[in-house]
Amino acid sequence: MLRRIYAGVGLVILLCGYLGAFVPDAHAIPAFSRKYDVSCNTCHVPSFPKLNDFGNRFRDNGYQMDSDDDLPTGLHMAYWPVSLRTSVGYQTSSINHLGVGNPATSTVGASTGGFGFTILDILAFGTITKDVSYGVIYTPGLGSAGFGTGRSDGDLEAAFIRLSNVMGTSLLNIKVGKYELDLPFSEHRSPTLNTPFVMYHYRSGTPFSRITVNPSGNPSYGNANDFALGDNQSGMELFGTKDIELVDGTFRYSLNVVSSNITNVGGSGGGRALQLYGHATQSFKGYGIVDGQRIGVFGMFGRAPTAANPAIGGVDPSGTGEQSRTFSRIGVDFSLTALSKVNVFGAYMIANDSANLFRSQGIANAQASRWNGGFVEVDYNFIIPAVAYYRFDWIRNNFQGDPTFDKKFGNVESHTIAMRYHLYQSKRTALSFHGEFSHTKTTKTGAFGEDQVARVGFVGMDFSF
Repeated sequence: MLRRIYAGVGLVILLCGYLGAFVPDAHAIPAFSRKYDVSCNTCHVPSFPKLNDFGNRFRDNGYQMDSDDDLPTGLHMAYWPVSLRTSVGYQTSSINHLGVGNPATSTVGASTGGFGFTILDILAFGTITKDVSYGVIYTPGLGSAGFGTGRSDGDLEAAFIRLSNVMGTSLLNIKVGKYELDLPFSEHRSPTLNTPFVMYHYRSGTPFSRITVNPSGNPSYGNANDFALGDNQSGMELFGTKDIELVDGTFRYSLNVVSSNITNVGGSGGGRALQLYGHATQSFKGYGIVDGQRIGVFGMFGRAPTAANPAIGGVDPSGTGEQSRTFSRIGVDFSLTALSKVNVFGAYMIANDSANLFRSQGIANAQASRWNGGFVEVDYNFIIPAVAYYRFDWIRNNFQGDPTFDKKFGNVESHTIAMRYHLYQSKRTALSFHGEFSHTKTTKTGAFGEDQVARVGFVGMDFSF
């Protein structure tokens, strides 16, 4: 099967190269293109949804170009600030060393494959009035989404109001609601459709797998902390930017207070503590996506509930968990560019979960867990409508929350290659041809303590309108 996947990805690359001679330049998600009557590549690199330097500044300015078109009162009545996005195609996946039945005698692999579609995103972003903007993303529940991996639940993925340029300065902006944290690189803006950033989702004790939940017979241990940086959070953000002429770059900061009410919902009903996240960057000779370079630091201090509130009884306990215990994430990130065609970016993070997060799960002699990880990605825009991608993700465990587990348990090495080609874009629609393959190895997470390898391949279309 692996040979078939490689052959399929190779076919995608050859086809994209062939199309390059015949298909006109393509651009991006069309909601703002319709509003401002510009092409999508005004804000996006030649492979949406990733933003270019101008697009990042447009976002930082509260989705405003400082023109009369910013105000909804000046828009044509036919304009509606909503876009829809999904992807369709063929996906195949496999994983080995699963424990099935009697784990002492049985270990098998599993594979799936078929045509399908991903979840549907219904997006609305814009301005209510000068310096007041909003964002809403609705993902309806779909019973057959996910290429046979299970139904998707409906939810508001994001819903926020932002006040921009408070007191007349770009250094003071306020956002309230549910939104994506200001991560080193946005997972929602990633051009890899089905490969998450491992660093954003890794959890001590639980094997990282994109194929299946941990099956019976495979090793794992309990951890009350299931917080993931990559998940949208409910909270308030204080955000600001400042252009620094001396270095021809931009200073950015983001300080967040977020709720713990979606942390350990299964074990405690979610928490009621407040958590802190921050990110600061400085760019040089540009923004650092198409031109220039950028460096940054980020950190998270959180508290995860370990017990349900006994006073709640049979009432829905959402957001009432107690006995919160601490965890932290701290790291650095960078973004480098060359020739306006190559973007190399990445991040490195150190994570710590306190011993009580494991002690609360009944682990004898529990200790604090510590791991480090990160990613490096290279994007190459070799012809105008096509971009090639390679990303390496890794996790290295230093201390396990359950000291009986091997130090290397749960280590991750993941390689992802992808190719996107813009087939067509207008001010109303966008269509890209997409091929992607990932190879992920996790250490000692399989039956009998074997290493596991998961492979996922996808070929299809990504479109929005």
